[in-house]
Amino acid sequence: MKIALIRLSALGDIVQSSIVLQFIQKKCPNATVDWFVDTRFCEILKPHKLINSLYALPLKDRKIFTVLRILFKARKNNYDLVIDLQGLLKSAVISRILSSKAYGFSKKSLKEGVASFFYKHKKSIPYSENIILRNLSLLHFALKQDFIEDELLKKAPCFKADESLKNKLIKSLNFDLNRQNILIHLGSSTENKNYPKERFAILCQILLMRYKRARIFLCWGNEKEKQAANFIFKDVASSRIIILPKLSLKELIAMTDLSSLIIGNDSGPTHLAFAMNKPSITIFGATPSYRNAFETPINKVIDSGKFISDTKHIDRNDFCIQNIDEGQIFTYAKVLLDENS
Repeated sequence: MKIALIRLSALGDIVQSSIVLQFIQKKCPNATVDWFVDTRFCEILKPHKLINSLYALPLKDRKIFTVLRILFKARKNNYDLVIDLQGLLKSAVISRILSSKAYGFSKKSLKEGVASFFYKHKKSIPYSENIILRNLSLLHFALKQDFIEDELLKKAPCFKADESLKNKLIKSLNFDLNRQNILIHLGSSTENKNYPKERFAILCQILLMRYKRARIFLCWGNEKEKQAANFIFKDVASSRIIILPKLSLKELIAMTDLSSLIIGNDSGPTHLAFAMNKPSITIFGATPSYRNAFETPINKVIDSGKFISDTKHIDRNDFCIQNIDEGQIFTYAKVLLDENS
């Protein structure tokens, strides 16, 4: 069986969608899977042992003729199943080019309802449903098999860290695997999803006071996040706070694998911890945790206490994340660090 998966962007959604790969292998061990992704995010998926071919599409650069040439060539693969996990108009058009019998979500199940016009087979599931459960439900609908939610708790890590990169990080950071190594992600896709640097600084102080051998690694992706890291470093004034260099996606996977606990905003780097079965705390404000994260005994979420009812239209001027007390985060961190030490 030949299967094409479409999940073009963004990093967090690709990370969360990667879970379907092992379910395909489990249900259809002889299947081959091709993945269609925006060129900007292809690094996170290559190489991946469960992906046969990765098709990187230069969508951001608007190289439309290049995209079409890639798609019409891929169409000759004669896929048995084409599954659009993204559910936007652009991904739906891609699915239709690849096959006239593509699988996707129904009109009421999508943010861009017009996308459903391009699917032959449509799955109805509330847009507000957990994104990981949505993806797995659509997959099993296409495979004509049942999905049991408890299977998620037994999932294998979705990404494997490169051992040479891990060793390089261990050497350059003087990394001690016997310590509590805490990785903190300071950024996200929008400003209102970012936990305040002042509160992060207080959290770091509490963690270092409680765990005398702990080291905290601050991860950043752009200049503003780097400035936040510098603020925390100066405010905490401890040699056990380390500002990381800017990491590639492969280095990010390696650093995640090395860490005892990952704390961060609703972002791709933080969601990577769940995908890799690493203990994590994800901080949510104006985005709904019940949709964007799947809690497990080692993957926790912290909310502002405000229920986000409209999951299709997130208010980017809502900064309720600023109201979350750092003590709440520490309470979860203490449990996870103590249980996994």
